[in-house]
Formats: sequence, C-alpha cells, structure tokens
Amino acid sequence: MPKLIKHLNGHSGCILSLYKDNDTLYIRKQSPDKKYNLRLKKQCIKQENFISSSNIVSAPKVLNKGYINDLFFFDMEYINAKTLAEYSYNIQINEITHLIRLLIENLHKQNNESNKIVQLIFNKKIEELKNKINKNKNIKIAFKELENYNWENITKTPCHGDLTLENILITEDKKIYLIDFLDSFYNSYLIDIAKLLQDLELGWSFRYEEENSTRNIRLFAAKNALKRAIMSMANDDKRTGGGILNDIYHILLLNMLRIYPYVHDTKTKSFLDKSVIKVLNLIEKRG
Repeated sequence: MPKLIKHLNGHSGCILSLYKDNDTLYIRKQSPDKKYNLRLKKQCIKQENFISSSNIVSAPKVLNKGYINDLFFFDMEYINAKTLAEYSYNIQINEITHLIRLLIENLHKQNNESNKIVQLIFNKKIEELKNKINKNKNIKIAFKELENYNWENITKTPCHGDLTLENILITEDKKIYLIDFLDSFYNSYLIDIAKLLQDLELGWSFRYEEENSTRNIRLFAAKNALKRAIMSMANDDKRTGGGILNDIYHILLLNMLRIYPYVHDTKTKSFLDKSVIKVLNLIEKRG
C-alpha cells in the first residue's frame, strides 16, 4: 500500500507529493482543480514523449496516471539529485559549461519544421497580453518591438516549455534530468533556450536571493557557453548567429511580459521592470 511521505514545494501550482510503495519512492503530481486537468495531461505527455540523443539527458519515467476525485494526476520516478540552480554555487566552471553544451545538443533540431502561421500565433499572444498588463513607458516600447518583429524563423520542435535552472536536476554521477514540463502556446527549442537565458542572463531563479559573486561567475561562464552553442547552431541552420540570438532575445522579452499578470509582490515586479529594460538594450545592441 503506497504511503505518503511528505508534500513538496513546487512552482507550478500543482500538488506535489513524495510517496513510498514498498521500497520504491515516487513523485505524484496532481491538478489543483478540474480546470487544470487538460494542462497537466499535456505536461504529462510531454514528459512521456521526451526523447534525448544522449543517455546523459533524460526525464523521470511516468509510472502511472489517472484521476483522483476528478483531478488528473501522474506518478513519476523519484530522482535523487539537486537542481542546477542549487549546483550553481559550487559546481566547477568547466562542469557547468559542459552541462549547458549537453543540454543544447539535446534540444536542437529534434523534428525541426517550419510553421506557416507562426507569425499569427505570436501576434495573437502579444495582443492577449496587451489587455492584461498595466503599461509603463518601457512596457509600451517592449510591446511595439514585439509587434513589429518577424517571428517566421521560430521553427516548431519538441519543447520542454519551462527550462529554468530550477527544472534541471543533476545527479551525483552528473546525469541530467528535466522536470516540470510545461504546455505552451507554441513549442520550439528556441523557447527553451530563452528560458535558460532567463536565468543565465537575468537571474530569474535567484531573484529573492542576495548577490553571490561565486554563483555569478558560474552563471556568466554558462551564459557564454550557451551563446557559443547558439553560434554553432547557426552554422548548422545556415543562419547568422546574431539572427538566432535576436529571435531568442525577443522570446525572452515576451517571456518577461507574460509573467506580469501573475506578479503580486513588489520585488518580482521590480525584477521584471529591470529585466525588460535590460533585454530591450540587448536587442538594440544586436540591431
């Protein structure tokens, strides 16, 4: 008979719990309400269908799924590991740059296909956001930048959806597990890279923490490794590195705006305001 060990903290709003069945530990992720059932189903499917080109990068296996009191749930294997966000304080610089390269190699060009309506999809999302956000001067500039951008090069591929450092687990033997897959309005590996830059360039996962020079040095090295990987991808795609990086920065800007409607604390609001300005400046420099 499965035994509840404890409830876990999470960021998705779902109910996370650690269970034990005989000697086997597993994690249960359950919808907070019926409205979230479909979204969690999509996240479960993403996790089940994740395919890596390396046995070093994978996702926890889905063991079981179903409904409890009309709420969808799925059980997954328990991975004894730390998040890459936790590791960023003491990991060796060459290790974190190596891990970032491995991640990019496993994200890039999986079933890469063009999407003729991608411009309409992004324009619709931008228009929806405009009606949800109180707009200051910089937010208005950000929306204008996004509305005028050509999104046609954002190819459709499998996508994690929320690839922050908090959703990347590292085991003692340095295997990588991706957790908390998220359904998205559009799927592209470029969105995953933008999420990585959300941490490496802006420090999203560390917004409540004090500045730490040791961590920042490692994040800076990881960011540079990521950008070198982007340049390598550009050669494969016969595009300029600056072109792909410009796509990613525009997705990153969109990501920042998408967070605003859910923010209720002044510290995160201040973080977003500063991040919008920083990304706008990075886009301007690329132009």
